[in-house]
Amino acid sequence: MIRGGIPDDEVEPYLHARAWLTDAARLLGRTPEALAAELIAMMLRSGAVVLRDGRLHAAAEHTPVETQTLRVPYPRSWPTTAPR
Repeated sequence: MIRGGIPDDEVEPYLHARAWLTDAARLLGRTPEALAAELIAMMLRSGAVVLRDGRLHAAAEHTPVETQTLRVPYPRSWPTTAPR
C-alpha cells in the first residue's frame, strides 16, 4: 500500500498467493477465497482501509513515501557475494 494503494480488483488475488492466508484458512475451517473476502470486508467496515478511486489505501495517518525512494530492486535481485 506504500506504492499508492492496491487496485481493488488485485487485492484478493494478492491475498490468495500468500501462504499465510492458506494456512489461516485451513486452521479456521474456511476456504482461502472466503477468508480473503471476509478480511477485506472487515478492514473496510472497521475503517482500517479505505477505497478511493478504485484502490485500497491504508487509513492510518502516515507520511507518503516519495516515489523515487521506491525505485530500488528487491533484495532477491541483489547480486550475490562470495563468502569471506
